[in-house]
Amino acid sequence: MSMLTGTEARSKLLRGVNLVADAVKGTLGPQARTVILQNPLGGYPAILNDGVTIARAVTDQDPYVQMGIDLMKQVSAEAQGNSGDGTTSATIIAKTLANGSLSLMEKQISPQVVRDALISYTEQTRDYLESKVNKEFDLVDVATIASNNDEDLGRIIASVMKQNGDKGTVTIEKSMNGQTYVDSADGFEIYSGYIHRAMSNAPRNMCEYENPLIYVCGRKINTFNDLIPALEVSIKEGRPLVVFCTAFNNSVLQNLLVNVIQGKVSAAVVQVPGMPHEQQAWLEDIAAAVGTKMETEFKRLTIDLEVLGTCKKSFIGERNTVLVDCDGDVTESVSSLTESRDSTDNEWDKEAYQNRITRLTTGISTIYVGGVTEVEQIERKERVDDAVNACKHALSDGVIAGGGSELYRAASKLKQHPKDNNAEILNLFSTALAGPITTIKENAGSDMFLNALEAEDGIYLNGVSGDIGNAWEDGVVDPVNVVINSLDAAVSVAALILMTDAAIVAPSD
Repeated sequence: MSMLTGTEARSKLLRGVNLVADAVKGTLGPQARTVILQNPLGGYPAILNDGVTIARAVTDQDPYVQMGIDLMKQVSAEAQGNSGDGTTSATIIAKTLANGSLSLMEKQISPQVVRDALISYTEQTRDYLESKVNKEFDLVDVATIASNNDEDLGRIIASVMKQNGDKGTVTIEKSMNGQTYVDSADGFEIYSGYIHRAMSNAPRNMCEYENPLIYVCGRKINTFNDLIPALEVSIKEGRPLVVFCTAFNNSVLQNLLVNVIQGKVSAAVVQVPGMPHEQQAWLEDIAAAVGTKMETEFKRLTIDLEVLGTCKKSFIGERNTVLVDCDGDVTESVSSLTESRDSTDNEWDKEAYQNRITRLTTGISTIYVGGVTEVEQIERKERVDDAVNACKHALSDGVIAGGGSELYRAASKLKQHPKDNNAEILNLFSTALAGPITTIKENAGSDMFLNALEAEDGIYLNGVSGDIGNAWEDGVVDPVNVVINSLDAAVSVAALILMTDAAIVAPSD
């Protein structure tokens, strides 16, 4: 075991923070550049401008520096997990706050005082941003900007999202014919993901399976033996297994992970969300969709293939699961749910039944992303994923003037009407809020003075021409939740670094 304390520990963490931020900052704005990532398995490198993917690729041989890198990966992961976009802005803000906070500590300003002030300023900024929300906007603008100003992709994504709404399910895959197009299939989304990240097998911590077998358990899985019959069928058929359950024992998870990591099985377990009655509803609907029955007892010594359901594809993340092109016939279930809905006078029950009907009948839209080369397809697929998430948040909670302009104005408002006397901390926070638009300015090579943005609401810096424009007229808007989540993630990790007094590296053996 080795350990660093005090300034030495924080400086090492800071080096890791700066490495990640410097790697991703060039990817922000319409003049964004790309980053080339080596393929660890050989083959062609990936060329991306996706902040979260780039952050995950950064490493350092110094374990203490790596800790700082990992903390910044958490920033991008939190921004990605909460809103699916805004990871680069979050990283840039976090870098400024982390560096500046440690400088304030060197001036003998208490880290607790700095942390509390940052949290207070974040709350004030959130209030300001929410006061600037606009619900009237063109979704094509949101999709185009989030896909790095690709108008063709923007129109396709906006069309799909308008049809599906903010609660609709959209998946993204690589096209087999080089063209970008949209297709629809049966299936639905469960608002819960795998129980451990080690089950992921694809980028962005996703678990993606082709033609999986699906086992629906209507009770807690207490022992690993409860899963063995289904796992044996999975191995015999050479197909992955997805298990849905109400709960599980930790020993089950440990045994399963050992087998997954060793490559003996391909399996993922999803604990369905909600209270017991809600869980039963989810399991009944999943079973109907995939063409199986919910198992309520573990009395079987063996399981036949017919007992397991299936779908064409499954996408399992940390927070949600999507089943595409399921094999079941939901007609009988929908008919029964419709009868129950129409026969009850309880409005809460009516809504619950209708929600179940909707998720069984709405289906899933898939955007197949084309490209001249596989490298281009991968890069475009990442942009489409960001744009779909941005559109969902825009439809749900509205937009604000984009390009970092509202964050810049929020900083100006804080400085004009401070609620406390922490001038140095306020200056740091204001500089951090200006970080995204300052970076866009640098990437565009503009010499525009940013204080021109303070003149009126809605104006922004055009990252292509370097001129000042009207965000609403030009369609340069950002989903408000994406911006707020980016700020929250950045402040959270900066506060963690600020309060760190020791870093310990465990022995490697």
